[in-house]
Amino acid sequence: MRVVGAAVAAVLLLLTGASEASAQPGILLSQDELPPAAVPGQAGDSIRVRYSTLRTATATGESTGSIFLPRGDPPVGGWPVVSYAHGTVGVADQCAPSVAGFNYVELPAIEQWLAAGYAVAATDYAGIGTPGVNAYLDGPAAAANAVDIVLAAHDVYGDVLSDRWIVTGLSQGGHATYFAAREAAARAPALGYRGAVAVAAPTHLEQLFPAAGPAIPALPTTGIVNYALLTLAGIDDQRPEVDIRRYLSPMGIELMELAKVTCSRELGRYLLAHPTSVGDLFAAPLWNEQFRALFREMQQVPVDGFDRPLRVVHSLSDTSVPIPLTWAQLAEMQQHGVNVEYQQLAAENHRESLMASMPESLAFAARVLSPR
Repeated sequence: MRVVGAAVAAVLLLLTGASEASAQPGILLSQDELPPAAVPGQAGDSIRVRYSTLRTATATGESTGSIFLPRGDPPVGGWPVVSYAHGTVGVADQCAPSVAGFNYVELPAIEQWLAAGYAVAATDYAGIGTPGVNAYLDGPAAAANAVDIVLAAHDVYGDVLSDRWIVTGLSQGGHATYFAAREAAARAPALGYRGAVAVAAPTHLEQLFPAAGPAIPALPTTGIVNYALLTLAGIDDQRPEVDIRRYLSPMGIELMELAKVTCSRELGRYLLAHPTSVGDLFAAPLWNEQFRALFREMQQVPVDGFDRPLRVVHSLSDTSVPIPLTWAQLAEMQQHGVNVEYQQLAAENHRESLMASMPESLAFAARVLSPR
């Protein structure tokens, strides 16, 4: 199946041209072996893929990602698929999970999905391992990345995969999951999308980021400067027309460039050693209609249009993404008639929320992915 899929992609590229192929979601462009360090212990067969998808909310491009099969023989009808959208790792190419492997926070979840009998298709996101800088927290693009890798997975392993699939993710990946949950059925109509699980996902960022500027007070939320730098880096690279540098201080430009080539753990260590507030990054405020419109396009999480079950998880002890943002999201979705399943954790921090919620998430998956 791998050879056939690659051959089809090659013929398509020759006949239509790379630009036309990249405009179609989930076209398999290439495949190669994953480095051993990037293969979970519970995986049977695995592969690294490159496929067509969205680059930003409005531009087409390519992404890479990993596909893992469980060990053993597939069940009748094939393995159901979990599209996994990872949390913040940085935007540099070396940070891609298909290159570096999943970190200690997310690898146990990948292992549990595989052990439970689900194939896992895990996008790197466009720009992490592919040309340019990732459009960080561009929800429509990340959602397309997460949907389209499932299409690419069927091109490689379609003879052992079920059409039934769900999408899930932590933090940045939870943000992507909200967007994917609304678009999945329409973007991949040939497949059987069944539901989504968003864990510790930031929402309402489009109301927060435009407030950034030199006068913004120092915020107690951990990691906010890291998140801001990654967002600025993506805008600088993928949205040159807004000229983000004009709004940044010399320090902001220097740190933004560092963020483009550094993984989040190293960037976080640098910021701990060199304390910086969001206000230090800016020479002028972003509070104008150009940026308000841009952040709405990138970051405004949908509150309606969900046609499959949706599960949301958040913890009271999350200091990276404060839970009131999710409470607001839930209230707005309920006002629009969305039937959402919510799990509120108490003692777990941002990272711990993923594994703390896995038993209920596995039960959710078993329920929605059962053959009908």
